[in-house]
Order: sequence, then structure tokens, then C-alpha cells
Amino acid sequence: MAEELQTPMVFSDAGRGGIIHVANIKGGVGKSTLATNLAASLSTRGPTLLIDLDVQGSAGIALGVDAAKRKAYSSWDLFRRRFQSKPPLSQYAEMLDVVGLLSKLEEMAIGRIVGGGAVEDAIVSVRDNLHVVPAGAEQFASPAGFQYGNFLHNIGIVKEWYKYIVIDTPSVWNRLTRFLYVNSDINLVPVTLDALSANSFKDYLARIKRLVSRNPHVRLRIVKNEVSRRGAGVKAKAGAASANSRFLDALCEEAALHNDTGGELKPKSLMLDLEIPESAAIRDAQDAGKSIYDHGGDPAAVAAFELLAKNVQYVLNGLSRENITASALEERVILSFKAAAVIFLAAVIAHNPAIPEAAAPRPIAPQQVADGGAAPIRHTFGKGDNATRMAKYAISVFRAMVPSQKEIYKYLTETVDAYNMTRNAGEPRIADYNRVPDGVTLSFYPPMSIVNKQEKAMAPAYKFFMDLVNDPYPYVTGDWCERGTGGGQPHYAMDVAGTYGSDVLSPVDGVAVLKTEALGGRTVAVLFDDEVIFFSHLDKRFVKTDDIVKKGMPIGTVGMTGRTSGPHVHIGYGIKSVTRHDVTFAQNSYRVTDPKHLFYKMAFDGSGGGATVAEEGMIAPQFQEN
Repeated sequence: MAEELQTPMVFSDAGRGGIIHVANIKGGVGKSTLATNLAASLSTRGPTLLIDLDVQGSAGIALGVDAAKRKAYSSWDLFRRRFQSKPPLSQYAEMLDVVGLLSKLEEMAIGRIVGGGAVEDAIVSVRDNLHVVPAGAEQFASPAGFQYGNFLHNIGIVKEWYKYIVIDTPSVWNRLTRFLYVNSDINLVPVTLDALSANSFKDYLARIKRLVSRNPHVRLRIVKNEVSRRGAGVKAKAGAASANSRFLDALCEEAALHNDTGGELKPKSLMLDLEIPESAAIRDAQDAGKSIYDHGGDPAAVAAFELLAKNVQYVLNGLSRENITASALEERVILSFKAAAVIFLAAVIAHNPAIPEAAAPRPIAPQQVADGGAAPIRHTFGKGDNATRMAKYAISVFRAMVPSQKEIYKYLTETVDAYNMTRNAGEPRIADYNRVPDGVTLSFYPPMSIVNKQEKAMAPAYKFFMDLVNDPYPYVTGDWCERGTGGGQPHYAMDVAGTYGSDVLSPVDGVAVLKTEALGGRTVAVLFDDEVIFFSHLDKRFVKTDDIVKKGMPIGTVGMTGRTSGPHVHIGYGIKSVTRHDVTFAQNSYRVTDPKHLFYKMAFDGSGGGATVAEEGMIAPQFQEN
């Protein structure tokens, strides 16, 4: 077989080859079955190598590679050593009659650095155009750092001989798996439609999504494998499979994967539109040590793998990297054409005036096409600016909710990734969202990772209360009854954070009443009609009790008096009551309720200080029952 591999292959068809990685963290999903039969199908298109990295060696066994056929090396040696890409030094030492000595020195001193041994000694021929590198017992070991470099070196050698390289991997998620995801041209994840497999896939997809967010070039496709055929006696099984298929589709719709151009992979392109059927013939073929092509018995299964091969070929054809090797004559012809083209272009340029250079347009971020193209919040960072604060402000504006720390982290990661993918030449890369370089402008788009079903109704109310703090980037840090206060009591107000010392404005006309207490600190209440709106934790107060207050008038500044963990204003709202006494101002008692009711009341009928929908530009919200 060494003679077969010595000449790099040249192909006349336009189909490009590549590395196909087959992986899933769950066993029993037909991963090795898919890898072996896909390799058999691809071998009809060009020389194909199957590398078995699974500790069980299932792929090799399924293709009939037994101990008698094993070579000197296994797939583990692709990591353990660097094979030679050129003839060993000893071939040139025969004239000096020191073959044995130089060979030994070469192997001991530099074999693992510049290459030693022949990679053909790890390859087993299954049939024409289909070869296998079987797994060995050493597969239980974990590769060291430099050994990943050995693997890439050896893959570079065999890529000269094979059009397609299919890699079967163990059912784990570790450094090796992530390495193969990043260094393969396409990653196939087979998923069966049983409930256990479908549910375990949810966590696996989340891990892949995190990997893709850091490596946008990774290409992922999901294959529905071992799908039950409808018919007598399998109605219940088919129904369960259908339900799990819908579950998988829903999972894919939640996944936001991006390619190397920054474009989003839509769910239909993530899930291949095909199904590998459950087939006794496939199992029989494996037991016989053959592919379904060589064993026969199920044309539908063969057709399914042919369709899978076509889909894989379609993805590979979209790669920017060319893997077709030109002959020396072809290279000379190409160089001649290139030289002629350069001369022609030089002549054209010489007779045409130069066109002034224009700045290249900024690439489009995925978030720009989501949420109907909502206008982003752009901020140029300077000394002391905080990306986390900007994220909280943007989430308040776009999603009208108080985010968790996990949600804030996801959104910041999403925002920085969008910037890094779309930045122009010369713009610095952001490695840590906590350290955005001075002068960098970040665009905050509606979060793709955060959803609030009530945002259309809540966003105008959030804006109303944020506008009461005269700060460029205020944000809501506490909503009505959305959290406890340490002792289990709900939060009966709206908290709006802002820069210490920012003015706090009254939304209504009324009369001021001042109060100071241990919990709320310095508080100003504005009484109007039979209602009250009050502001706690203030630093300065610009009014005294019984002063007349006008709408839009500053009544104090954001502070940290009373019990508080940061500069913000606690905005409470109450209705006069004689039966329930939550809070008292002057001689009146009030029942405290959600401050957003004040906004909705003002938005609908213009009451409370004379504000109307027309004056405020408010849109009446659409309520939804929880």
C-alpha cells in the first residue's frame, strides 16, 4: 500500500475534500456507525481515511480490522510521534555504510521532533479508496500539549493522499474533543430520537455553543440517526420519536451559532434535512465487519448515507481553503497567467487616474438583523467607564428587566464578540470586557441571549422611571416584588441606579413632605390628589415640607443614605387608605402598590400631574395575563 500513497492525488471534479469530525458526548447514538458508513460513501467520491480515536475501537471493528490486519502503529501514534514527510536520513547514508548507526541516532535524537517512521505503517486498507487508522489500547491516555502539534503535522501528511479524512471520537467532552472541533472542516453530531439522547443533547449543545462563540469558524451540523420507520407495531415508538424530533428542532432554534463571517447559522442549516433510518441490515453489516455498501440488504439505508455524503460535500464546497493539488505543469501555466495578468493590470493602472481610498464599510453584526433592526446604544469608552453598567442600562432599555449576574456576563460576552468580529483594521481587539481600551466605541444591541415576554408592555414604564434620574445611563436595579430584602420581604418599589449626585426629578405636580429614617434614609414625598410618590436614599434635598413641586422639577440627588449597597433612588408609590397603613406622610396614610400603576394611569387618561399620552409620547401597553 505504500506505493499507493506515495503520489499526491489530483482530482478532476470540483468537489473539495476536508476533515469530518463525528462526535457526541452520549454513547449509543450510532456515532461509529455513522462515521464508518459515511466514510464508505465518501470513498466513492475520492480516497478516504477513517481515523478511529474511540477507546472502544468500534470503527475499526465495524470495517473488519482485526488483530491480524493491524500495522505497527495505531491512531494514538498520530499524537505520540511525528511521522516523516520526507525520506529518512538513513536513505542517504547507504553510500557511507553507516545505515544502522544513523538510523538509530535519528530515531533516538530527532525522531520525535522532525519526524520518524512511516505513517503508512499505521494505515490499514479496507477496500479501494477506503483506509483506516485503527485505535489501540493506548487510546485511554490523554495527549500532552506538544502531541496536538504532532497530530496536525501527521494530518498534513495524509491530506496529500486522501481527499476525505473522517475522525471517530470517544463519547466525552475534553480538551481532545474541543481540539478536534476547532481543527476540523465540519463537525457532525449524530442524535437519536429517544428521550434520553434528546435531553442529554441539550447540555452538549450548550457546550458546543460556548466553544463556537470563541471559535466562530467552527462548522456544526446535526444528524438525526437511527430513526424508526413508521409502520405496524411501531406506532408508539414513532410517536415518541416525533415528539423528540420536535424537541431537537426547538433546541436548535434556541442555539445562536455564528460562522467566521459573523453571520448567524439558522436552525434549518444547523440540522441536516435528512434522517438515517434504523436498520437491521446496518447492524448485520457491522457484525460482518463491512459497511452497508459492501454488505447490502437495505437500499434505503444506503440512500440515506449517500444523501448525508452529499450534504457534507455541500458544506465542504463552501470552504475558502482549496485542497486540490496542481501538477508541476499546471503550476507553471498558472504562474504564466498570473504574470500576464500583473503586466496587464500595471498597464491599465498607468493609464487611469488613482481613485481616492474610501473606508471599508463595517461588517454587519448578527444582532443588527435581530429585533427588527433596533437602533443600538453606542458608547465611546473613556477613563473610569464601566462596561457592566452600560450592559445593565442596555438591558433595562431593550428588555425591561433586572438581569442576573449570569445574564449580564452572557450579554457582555455577546457584545464584545460582535465588536471583535466586525472591527475594522487598526481597531484594537477587546480581550476582557472589564478592560475596554480608551477610545473604543461599543455598540450595545438588543440581547440575543435574554428574553422577556412582557418587554413591550414594560419598556415604556422602565423608561418613565429611568428618566426621573438625570443621568446619561441610569438603569433599573430593583423591580416591584421581584426580590427579597434579606428577610424574605418583597421589594415594594422601583429602584433606579445612577451616578452619585445626579438630580432626581418629580413626575407630577404636588406638595412636598420630608422624612428621614434608618431604612430609607433621606426621603422626599410628593403628595398629589389622593396619591403619593416618594424617593428614598437621597443625598441632598432641594425642597422642604409643604413646598409646591412642579412636574420635572429636581427634588433631590441620588445618594446612599439609609440601608443601601450602592447609589440609587428607591421610588415608591401609594394610594390613600383608611384600612391599610403601609406608609404615612404628613397626616395621611397610604397603601403601597406597584409604581408602574402610576405610569399606566398617566399614559391612559392623563391624570396625575397633568401628564398625557400626547405630551409624554407614551404608547399604551398591551397587558398579558401571567
